Amino acid sequence: MSKYITALLILMFAFTANANDAAGNKKNGNRKQQIISAKDQIGRLKGGALLVRMHTRGNSITALRKSGKDKMADELEAHQREYNHGIIKAFDAEFNFCPVYFFYSNHSESVMNEQFDDVVFLNAHLLPDTTITFAARTFLTAEFGTTESDTAKRFSHYSYKPGSNSNPNRVENYYGSSKMGVSALIIKSEQFVQLKRPFPYYVRIFESLPFERRTEKAVRKMNRKLHRFYSKYH
Repeated sequence: MSKYITALLILMFAFTANANDAAGNKKNGNRKQQIISAKDQIGRLKGGALLVRMHTRGNSITALRKSGKDKMADELEAHQREYNHGIIKAFDAEFNFCPVYFFYSNHSESVMNEQFDDVVFLNAHLLPDTTITFAARTFLTAEFGTTESDTAKRFSHYSYKPGSNSNPNRVENYYGSSKMGVSALIIKSEQFVQLKRPFPYYVRIFESLPFERRTEKAVRKMNRKLHRFYSKYH
């Protein structure tokens, strides 16, 4: 009986080692592909432009006015205007990785379809300016918002545990994070899809800081991260 148990344990260890090797190779392959994608993205951004999406809160403002809450609507509109203007000022002062264009969110579909003749970009005073034309060939998008939570489970490896009738049970092991989203400056794809590591796709914003300081700090930090990442791979 002891010889049988020993043989079974050896077999279990062999299964585990082979499965772990296969999982490790798969994980390494995925990591290499992620690096390749990130290198391509940072190269296209450096040689292209960053399109920053600005939100207007138009639906909320309209709903308030329909409810007769004009004062609240005026306050929300003024707050959003100040917020957007602060974003433009922060990029103007702290960002030099690539050219930056600003647009309102109602032009999102045109940006996704790369129909830039239909997009009216914003000038430094937050006013639509038809003289601003998109001159880059490639681009990524960015906005201030909340990062998407990472709820995806990723396969890591198999392990084996003793089961009934001395037969080993194969157990799947996963890695990943269920971390909730955070307020951040986020870089996204042309289709407004949040990018992934190793690309430095977000900088967290700490609400404890005054608005102007936290916005400038986030843009400055993002600019620094992009320069470092580009220097690493190009």
